[in-house]
Amino acid sequence: MNLSLFPVSAMEISSGFERVINLFQILESSPSADFCDLGEDGDVVERLLLRVNAGDIAELAVSGGTVLGDDEVGTVCMFLSEVEVDMVARFLASTSVEEVMQAAPDVLSGIIRGEIPEGYMADLRQCIQELWTVYALAARKGLCVAQVYEG
Repeated sequence: MNLSLFPVSAMEISSGFERVINLFQILESSPSADFCDLGEDGDVVERLLLRVNAGDIAELAVSGGTVLGDDEVGTVCMFLSEVEVDMVARFLASTSVEEVMQAAPDVLSGIIRGEIPEGYMADLRQCIQELWTVYALAARKGLCVAQVYEG
């Protein structure tokens, strides 16, 4: 499943699934949007966060939101409240992307057989940096974070 995360207001969340999915489609095509596309690496990122003692924050940050809706044909939207976003952002601010990435070779060795594909580590680092940015921005502005799963 492809996973994307982005900041969204509580008012847009209360407007419902369709509104948030429409916003997602707009942001997805905007190169300047505050958006994190983890693709299929949500599980990898969650495992990396667990390695830096994130505990329950690891799941919350990547896949632990409250269900907003499901179109029953492959798209599910979950969200984190402003309070949950603040908890995640505080944890992420207490650790660096570099610290999280130190565990990547070990975590990936249990997932990828053979050598890690060229460019994968750089792409993973970029995804993690985008995750930090989304949560920091959302916390600073008092926003929720939507988690959209496709596939």
